[in-house]
Amino acid sequence: MSPKHYLVHDRLVVRFLALLAVVTVVFVAVWAVSYAFLPEGVLRGRTGGAALAGNDLAGGSVWLEWSRIFGINLAATFLFMVPANLIRTKSDYPLGYISVISVVAIAATTLGTNSFTLPMATRTPPSLAVFLSSGTYELAAYVLAVAATVSIARWRVVRWWGSDTTETVVSPKDRSTIRERNAGLVLSVVLLAVACGWEAYRVSLAVAS
Repeated sequence: MSPKHYLVHDRLVVRFLALLAVVTVVFVAVWAVSYAFLPEGVLRGRTGGAALAGNDLAGGSVWLEWSRIFGINLAATFLFMVPANLIRTKSDYPLGYISVISVVAIAATTLGTNSFTLPMATRTPPSLAVFLSSGTYELAAYVLAVAATVSIARWRVVRWWGSDTTETVVSPKDRSTIRERNAGLVLSVVLLAVACGWEAYRVSLAVAS
C-alpha cells in the first residue's frame, strides 16, 4: 500500500505513527544538513517563537516560564497547525501535515545550528540524545494534534488559480470519529504541558548557571 493509505487512515493511531515517521525523517535530514552546512546561530532571534520566549526566566518563576512556553506552543498548535487541516491539498492530504512538517524543519535547523535563545555549549550532530530534549516531545504533541484533527476538513483544493478553486469536503461526524479526535487532542495538550514544564525547568537551570 502507498504511504498515503497510512497518512489518511481512518484510525488515529495509524495516522499518528505514519506522520511521526515522516516527521522523524525530515527532522533528522534537516538537522544533519543544517549541522554540516549552516553557520552556528543563524536562526537565533529570527523566529517568532524565540522572540516571544525571550532570553530569561519569566518573572523569575518556573511556573510563569512554563505558562509562557505553554501558551506559545498552544497558540502555534491551535492557531497555525490544526486550523490548516480545514483544507485538503489537490492530492487530498491535510494541509496541517505541511504546516507541522514546516515547524519541524525549523526546529531541526535551530538544533543543528545551535540557534537557541539560550545556546548550548556546542552544537551537536544528529544522535539519540535528542530524546533527552523537551523539544522532541513538543514536536510529538504537534504531530498528535494534527493527526487527530484530520476529520475537521471542510474544503479541498481542486486548482490553484481561477474560479472555483476549492470544493466542499463532507467530513465524518460519527461518534467514534469525534471521540477519537477529542481524545487525541486532550492527549496532545497533556503531552505538550508536560514537555513545556520540562523545558521551563531546564531554562531555570540555564539562567541560574
